[in-house]
Amino acid sequence: MPELPLLADASARALASLLGIGCRAGDTVVGLSAVRRTDGLAFVFAGSELAERTLRELAGKPGAQVYQIADMQHLTRAFGREDAQVVGVKRGDLARGLAKRLEEEKS
Repeated sequence: MPELPLLADASARALASLLGIGCRAGDTVVGLSAVRRTDGLAFVFAGSELAERTLRELAGKPGAQVYQIADMQHLTRAFGREDAQVVGVKRGDLARGLAKRLEEEKS
């Protein structure tokens, strides 16, 4: 299985508000089955406790950068879906904003 980068809790919290905005705009896809059905994703955030086979499947999403998150609630609490273990982001303005935020977090 390809090694997926683990997103730090602080980084996940920093992205949460943007993902919440994306939910209202329809750019954030919540839940494993919704992510499976959606093409054109730029990012996928997955709970690290998911089965290895599921993580491998998500890692194979064409064009998507996939990150594992130890505690998905840091990411999903902002849009009221604390039960979600997978979140995707469609390509577009939100994805560009997330990419910029992730790059800032690395610095």
